[in-house]
Amino acid sequence: MLFDTHTHSYFPELADRQDEIIANMRANNIRFATQIGCDIETSKQAIELAKQYDEYYATVGYHPVEWQTLLRENIPEITRQLEELLQENREYIVAIGEIGFDYYHIDKENIDEQKETQRALFFAMTELALKYNLPVVIHTREAREDTLRYIQESGIRKAIIHCFSEDYVFAEKLMKYSNEIVFSFSGIVTYKKSLAIQEAAKLLPLSKILIETDAPFLSPQAVRGTINEPANVRYMLEAIQNLRPENSLEIEKVIFENSLRTYDIKEV
Repeated sequence: MLFDTHTHSYFPELADRQDEIIANMRANNIRFATQIGCDIETSKQAIELAKQYDEYYATVGYHPVEWQTLLRENIPEITRQLEELLQENREYIVAIGEIGFDYYHIDKENIDEQKETQRALFFAMTELALKYNLPVVIHTREAREDTLRYIQESGIRKAIIHCFSEDYVFAEKLMKYSNEIVFSFSGIVTYKKSLAIQEAAKLLPLSKILIETDAPFLSPQAVRGTINEPANVRYMLEAIQNLRPENSLEIEKVIFENSLRTYDIKEV
């Protein structure tokens, strides 16, 4: 069994293909996929998909890139709305996310204010996660040191570093902080030039590894140039199996169990 721990199947590229997506998942032994919210509206869309399909779970959260349309004074209201969604749909929601830090897309004319807005949003979201004892799904891009710092300052212990694109040293620092942080590998792990990411996938304890598509983005090398979808998570599994010494069946089994444990899902 496989688990796509991070997808956005509500995006326009995939939204009208749900039955086909589910059929492709079943054909490729993908048991579950988590629909990740990026703001209020997409969190609602993720929940609706989780209500419609047994294979889907959902998260609620506010992506750091949304600072482009976010005023810091709106953060309490955003948090209130997300908490309301969480309370009303708790059985479908397995994490808070996607949240974190993205300095790649930051406006170079107003760096400090935008970083502070991302920081304030992050702490509001992690407080929500702590209140409901949920893991957080963390996006980090060109924000390595602040991500490390603010994870520890927030007090969160349960986290998924989504679309892992750092190196093993980064992961090692987080593992020293908490034994409940895991690392999710996307299609990037299949790219030939992703040597540091592949090294991390090889060196990490198997118990710390998840796989994801981040669909419709980041299609793995074998289908690069096409629209990504949850069934393609098998390529990430194959890449990790080729990197590691353990038996392939053991790797598949343990990564699936890691996913269930991280999202606190009791499979029936």
